[in-house]
Amino acid sequence: MKKIPVLSLFVLILAIAGAQTPPSLSSSNIYLAMKKLDVLGSVLYFAAHPDDENSRLLAYLAKEKLYRTGYLSLTRGDGGQNLIGNEQGVELGLIRTQELLAARRIDGAEQFFSRAYDFGFSKSTEEALKTWDRQKVLSDAVWVIRKFRPDVIVTRFPKDARAGHGHHSASAVIAEEAYLAAGDPAMFPEQLKYVQPWKAKRLLWNTFNFGGAADPSNTSFKIDVGSYNPLLGKGYGEVAAESRSQHKSQGFGVARQRGPSMEYFITWQGKAPEKELMDDINTGWTRVRGGNAIHEKISQLLSAYSLTDPSRSVKPLTELYKMIALIDDSYWKEQKMNEVAQLIEACSGLWLDATTETATATLDSYLKVNFSINNRNGNKIQLGKILLQELDTTLNSTLPANNNLVISRPVYIKNTTPLSQPYWLVSPMQPGYFDVKDQQLIGGADNQPAFTARFLLNVEGLDIEYRKPVKHKYTDPVKGELYQPLVVVPKDITVETQLNVNVHLNILQDNKSTSKKSTPEAAVARVNKSRLVLRNISYDHIPELNYFRVDSVKEIPIDLKITGKKIGYIEGAGDKVVSALQQMGYEVTILTDKELENADLSVFQAILTGVRAYNVRESLNGYYDKLMKYIEQGGNLVVQYNTSSQIGPVKAKIGPYPFNISRVRITDETAAVRMLKPDHPVLHYPNTITPADFDGWVQERSIYHALGWDDHYETILSMHDPGENDEEGSLLIAPYGKGHFVYTGLVFFRELPAGVPGSYRLLANLISLQ
Repeated sequence: MKKIPVLSLFVLILAIAGAQTPPSLSSSNIYLAMKKLDVLGSVLYFAAHPDDENSRLLAYLAKEKLYRTGYLSLTRGDGGQNLIGNEQGVELGLIRTQELLAARRIDGAEQFFSRAYDFGFSKSTEEALKTWDRQKVLSDAVWVIRKFRPDVIVTRFPKDARAGHGHHSASAVIAEEAYLAAGDPAMFPEQLKYVQPWKAKRLLWNTFNFGGAADPSNTSFKIDVGSYNPLLGKGYGEVAAESRSQHKSQGFGVARQRGPSMEYFITWQGKAPEKELMDDINTGWTRVRGGNAIHEKISQLLSAYSLTDPSRSVKPLTELYKMIALIDDSYWKEQKMNEVAQLIEACSGLWLDATTETATATLDSYLKVNFSINNRNGNKIQLGKILLQELDTTLNSTLPANNNLVISRPVYIKNTTPLSQPYWLVSPMQPGYFDVKDQQLIGGADNQPAFTARFLLNVEGLDIEYRKPVKHKYTDPVKGELYQPLVVVPKDITVETQLNVNVHLNILQDNKSTSKKSTPEAAVARVNKSRLVLRNISYDHIPELNYFRVDSVKEIPIDLKITGKKIGYIEGAGDKVVSALQQMGYEVTILTDKELENADLSVFQAILTGVRAYNVRESLNGYYDKLMKYIEQGGNLVVQYNTSSQIGPVKAKIGPYPFNISRVRITDETAAVRMLKPDHPVLHYPNTITPADFDGWVQERSIYHALGWDDHYETILSMHDPGENDEEGSLLIAPYGKGHFVYTGLVFFRELPAGVPGSYRLLANLISLQ
C-alpha cells in the first residue's frame, strides 16, 4: 500500500483550540465544507481592533463564496474599556483575543494579529505608527500576507481622518504599504527562510454605507451580502449578529438582521473589479497543475453525497486526499489536505479525545491522560498508535462500529516544558508593541496547546494522523460537560482569581501618620529565581485564561490625607477603584439595587459610581431622587465617566442640573493641566494639588468630557491634546444643598491601579468636598 505523506493539521487545530467543547459538523455543514473543497481563493480583511471587522462581509466571503477568509487585527484591543469586568491592559487584550476567536468560529474566518499594542485612543495616524514602531507592524503585516497568500486584500478604514481613530487610519496605511511590500523580495528578506514573496491581485477599501442604500461613489464596486443560506438555515445578517455579539467585553450584542445588505468598495491598488471581488482571479482547481481531475472528483463527491449517511463519502474522500497529496502547489496542497482530513473525520463520525481530570500539569510530575476513541459510523478504521510526549502506545487494533475505546496513561511532564504563557507576553513588552522574537509565532492568534496527542490511523486504506489538544474535561452541575485549556505550572502553585491593586501607600489620616501595606493574596512560585503569579480569568463565553506575571509590590512614597471613613460604591462596567479606596483607608460598601432601595445613605461621606454605571444599570434612573436628596443633605456624589450612548432607553438623569456627555477625550497622558480655579477647595483640602500630581499618568488624561453644562457647575481643570483647543469638561463640580455633585472624565480607573500618587490625592479631595 502506498504511504501518503501525513500533514500536521495546524489549520484544523487553530480553528477549534479555543472552543470549550469539541465542535461537530452537521450533515448540511459537511456538504457546505465539501463545496468549499472546490474553491481556491482567499481574502484578507485588514483593520486595527477587535470589533472593527465587517462580520457580515466575512461570513459572506467564508460561507457563501467559500473563500479562505482571514481577519488581521493589528492590535488585541488592550487599550479599551471593559463592560463585563475589571480587567484592563494586557488582560483585556487576552479576553478580546478569545472573543475574536469565538466570533471567527461562527462566521468561518480565521484570525491573525500583529505585535502592535493598543495603547488607547489616538487622534493621529502618525502617533499610532510611531508608538507601534512602523517597521515592526509593517513587517508583521507582510509576514501574514506572505503566509496567508490572499488574492484580494480589503481594508476597513480610509487612510485619513474619516477613519475616526489614529489606529484605524494607521491600519489602512499599513495595509497599502504591506500590499506593495509583500511581493518585493528586498523587503524583510529574513522572512524568506519560511515564506515566499506574494502579490495580491488588488487592494480595496470597504467603504462605509453612509446610512443609506444609495451608492456612495459612482466609481465604487458593490455587492449584496445579505443573502440567505439554506444549508445554514440563516442569512449572513443573522450569522454576523451572532459573530458580533461575541464581543461581550465591549457590549456589542446586536439583533439579527435579514434581507439585502449592500457593501461598497473603492479600489486602491490593482484593477478594479466589475462583477466579483475575484474578477480575473482563477479560484478553481485549474489554477494548479493537475487540478482538473481533482475538480471532477469533488463534483462526483457532491453528486453522490448522502445527507442521511455521510459515511458513504469517507472512501472517496480518502481517494481525494491521495490525489491532492500529489500536486506541486505546496500552499493549496496543505490547505486542502487539511480540509479533506477534517471531512473524513466528520463523515466517519470519528471521535478522538485527549483529556485530563485536573486543570494543571505540574513540572517534574506525572499527568494522567485519558484517550477516547469511537468509530461511530462504522467505517473501516484501524488505530495504529497514540503518541504524546514520550508516550508511544502501539495498538494496531480495528475499531468496531460505535464502540468506546478508553485508554488512560500517565505522561511525564519534563522540567524543561514551557509554562503556559501567551507567546506575546513571554518577553517584557515595549511601550507600543509586544516583543516577540520567534518569527514563526508572529501573526498567530493564540498559543498552540500545551500538549497535543497524535492519533495514527488507517482509514479505508489511507494512513492519516489527527492531532488533538490535551484539555481539562469536567462536568459542571449547571453547565454540563466543559472543556478548558490545560495549564502547565511549576510545583507548589495555586491560582489567583482576583487581581488587586498591588501598592504600598504611606497615609496620613486625620493628622495621624500610619503605614498601610496591602499585598494581594496570590498564587506564587519561584521559577529561575523569579517570583511569578499565575493569574486566572474566567468568563462563561470564552475559555479560561491563565498567564504568569512577575509579582511585585509597587512602593509609592505618598503623603495622602483622607477625611471620613465610610464610602458607598455603585458598581458599573467594572474597575479596580474599590481596591484602591480600601487601601486608602476607607470602608467601602457596595451599593446594589437592594441597598440603594433600603439603606440609609446618610452614613456615607461620599458615594462613587463606577465607570459607565449609568450605561449598564438602567435601574439608577429609579434612584435619582434618593441620590439627589443624599447630596442635598450633605453627601458627595462622585460620578465617574459614562459614554454619551447606551444610557438606557431614555436619557439618564445624572446630576442635579443638566449637562451632556461628549466624546471629547485627552489622549496625551502628559498633556499640561491648567488649574482654572486655583483657590477652589478641591485643590487644597485635605491635600494640596499641584502640577506634580499630574506627573506619571498612564495612557490618557480623561475621556467622555461633560458638554453643555448648566451655569451651576464649576469647571476646575483645563487641558488639551497637541494642536487642539483647551477643554474644560474633565471635572465638573456643583454645590447642591449641603453637599456636592461631581462628574469627572479623569481616568481614575486607570491611574489608581497603576499607582499614580496624584490620582489618589485628587480623588481623596473629591470625596472630602465640604
